[in-house]
Amino acid sequence: MGASTDLTQVVAALAHHVPLLAAVGWVVRIPLVSGEEGHEAITRAAWDGLDLTAERRRALLRGVRAPDISVAGLLTSALPFAQRRHALRAWSGTTTADGILEMRGFMTARHLRALALPDGPRRWATFGEVLHCLQDSYSPAHADRDGARIARMKHWGPMDRLRGTRSSGPSSGPGTDEHRFPTDRRDRALRGGILTDEGRAAAAASRRYLELAIRHCATDEREELRRLGLTGFLDETSPTLP
Repeated sequence: MGASTDLTQVVAALAHHVPLLAAVGWVVRIPLVSGEEGHEAITRAAWDGLDLTAERRRALLRGVRAPDISVAGLLTSALPFAQRRHALRAWSGTTTADGILEMRGFMTARHLRALALPDGPRRWATFGEVLHCLQDSYSPAHADRDGARIARMKHWGPMDRLRGTRSSGPSSGPGTDEHRFPTDRRDRALRGGILTDEGRAAAAASRRYLELAIRHCATDEREELRRLGLTGFLDETSPTLP
């Protein structure tokens, strides 16, 4: 009885904290905790009409959810180096320009990593990680956009305290609007069961990325040509600042 009670308490504690840990991007569905979808709904809208097998779709969903709910994602979510996976600046002092470069570097590395894997679930789950980052960059909790351009990338700052700097909090004026800690209501892709304007923009960009991934998988292009194609896509969806 004591062991069972202890296990129940542990599960309850984890259930209490998981929503906070998985709160640095569009929401994801967490069984027994929350049925609300975000990344999943955006990804389904993106692949609608594309010739993707059920296996590839399952892998994409697993990959797009992983940065928020996998063990590795949960353990590293607050670390500065992991913020690029969520289209966020690493530190409060990191510039938007550097944040965009870090995000683009992450997406490029994971895209090329996916193409280096044999065609199968691992490859498409890795494409899903790229989708996660791309989709987060359209969340109003992560970035202020001016059309395709990211005018300002935001910051999620629990680790700033270790450097003696103030963590992110409620906006108190121009230039202080950051991703709330630990959660941000703007990280909701659905309103009344329908994708928000930002969610639809994320889905449109995700579809273009999936079309690029499908093309790269179907052709035997050299790596430099694949890089050029991905760079062109990134220049359209998240161009670097001058």
